[in-house]
Amino acid sequence: MNYKILNIENTQVIRTVGLMTGTSMDGLDISIADIGLRKNKADFNVIRTTSIPYPNDLQFQIRQSVYDTGKDTNALDRDLGIWFADKLFEYLRSESIDNIELIGSHGQTIHHVSGQSSLQIGDPSFLAGKFNVPVISDFRTADIHAGGTGAPLMPRVDEWLFRNIDTAIITLNLGGIANVTLLPCINNGDVIGFDTGPGMALLDETYLEESKEGIDLGGELALKGNADKRLVNNWIKAPYFLELPPKSTGRDQFGIDWLADHRHELDSLTIVDKLATLSLFTAKSVFLACEDFIRDNKVEHVVISGGGIHHSCVMKYLVEQFSPIALVPSDDLGVSADGKEALGFAILAVAHVKGIPGNIPSVTGAKKALVLGKMTL
Repeated sequence: MNYKILNIENTQVIRTVGLMTGTSMDGLDISIADIGLRKNKADFNVIRTTSIPYPNDLQFQIRQSVYDTGKDTNALDRDLGIWFADKLFEYLRSESIDNIELIGSHGQTIHHVSGQSSLQIGDPSFLAGKFNVPVISDFRTADIHAGGTGAPLMPRVDEWLFRNIDTAIITLNLGGIANVTLLPCINNGDVIGFDTGPGMALLDETYLEESKEGIDLGGELALKGNADKRLVNNWIKAPYFLELPPKSTGRDQFGIDWLADHRHELDSLTIVDKLATLSLFTAKSVFLACEDFIRDNKVEHVVISGGGIHHSCVMKYLVEQFSPIALVPSDDLGVSADGKEALGFAILAVAHVKGIPGNIPSVTGAKKALVLGKMTL
């Protein structure tokens, strides 16, 4: 085995970089942390967290690849890998951080069909070559090969970070797609996690279609509108919302094709009413996914992370839906809401080198718990 691996797999604390590019397709999240990991507990000290937006031309290419399934992604895989490595190098140099031991890179999801196939791009060999440390990537494939959905993978991280013996907790990540982890008290049942449906993807695509650039980042425009509850109540009857977990989804299901299929309904609304209605759709689909767990467990709060936490209209509707349960930003528990998934893939990278399984069969439906990811040296 490579001496670098022998050195870090027996190290109690590993300085690790986590890289995340999510279904929001807006840029690269970076988390740098000292991580100690045991089978049931993660200890961490975050050194730095940041987000670097994609340049317009690169974002355009990614969007083309996501929505044009016949497009060759080899060149973009290379270009994105180079961009990841260059941007991480620039950031570490600017912060005078030079003792990185390990990198976990999720990559940019281009394609995901639950339980069948999942493709993330951003060639990890450029990171390995530039930093001379092991890079762990391709986290979903092993779970899919074991009969699982391949996503979501954050429930294992949520279990390490938040599960306790006294209270049940729900964690919610609001990216392009929304996903939840349902954490019962320790020794009181299995952890469940799944994609609930749309997060910010439909809102972002709708705003982009109208404005031709940018997103309604803070949700100010959506707040000016009135949600069409009748439409939302119809949309929530779609087959995906009736499926029991394990399940996962993506922009393939809740992206521009969904908007095209519902254009006849949306075109009757003003832009502010469209955004308000889609905000309520996200919030209601999240709450309905959690309703049974809330009924059966003593849930005191929902821990929220992801870019959607900054969207005031979605948050308003979530507060209404979950009341009287408190919504708590993960920042309040010591985990950056914007950097949580990047931290998560840093932790999963450490799990890989220590031989600790990173999936949860009760979440993905995999036949067994597995060490996730592939190593590039």
